[in-house]
Amino acid sequence: MIETTEAHFSPDKVDGVIFDIGGVFLYPHFSPVRSLQIVLGLEVPEELESYRRAHHAGCRALAEGTRAPAEHDHDFWLDYDRAYTASLGIPDQHLASFRSAVRTRWDWPHDANIASFHRLAETGRPLAIVSNNDGSAEESMQTFGVCQVGPGPLPSVAIVVDSALAGVAKPDPAIMTPALDLLGLAAERTLYVGDTVHADVVGATRAGMQVVQLDPYDHHRDYPHPRVSDLAELLDRLS
Repeated sequence: MIETTEAHFSPDKVDGVIFDIGGVFLYPHFSPVRSLQIVLGLEVPEELESYRRAHHAGCRALAEGTRAPAEHDHDFWLDYDRAYTASLGIPDQHLASFRSAVRTRWDWPHDANIASFHRLAETGRPLAIVSNNDGSAEESMQTFGVCQVGPGPLPSVAIVVDSALAGVAKPDPAIMTPALDLLGLAAERTLYVGDTVHADVVGATRAGMQVVQLDPYDHHRDYPHPRVSDLAELLDRLS
């Protein structure tokens, strides 16, 4: 289990907020997984929420920290994939098929979280995005109606930092520096919001920031770091 005892969140001491993308605004799309389940003759969940739950079960598996440290390493995602498939009742003998045929598409928007983000933006609190991504982070934030850099029809953020373009990835705290600099905020007065322990909680804590994990299904109840169920709860706490 990854140690996070130094992570903290003091709502009355937050001047700005930086957000992750995956597991916050966008999730792995359920369609390829459902298609594989149908092909394999497996039971398909009636509730699409089952696929979000599967993602967060995978995040819990990643928190055990037993795999390669770099997210671009295929082996890094093995525990995530096992937990994801197990959550959906996909037998382990089909794991290889899942891993080869269903490489996750991060294009399933979480509409409720996006709406809460828009309400947070209306408060005037400075915002930014920092994501371990593939170079498409800024484009996807506009495509899915989350935010944009500078003026326009969507909520404005100071910057979208994409690890593929920045050359550094969470949990390296250096990826937070461009966002903190453009926001003009002290790290200790800035909150980071993400869905994973290994990258988000650890990375933000190393950067001296406050942090809260999105944990909608309470998978990390035995961890000491701050957690919320969704961005609506975060908005309430920041209010």
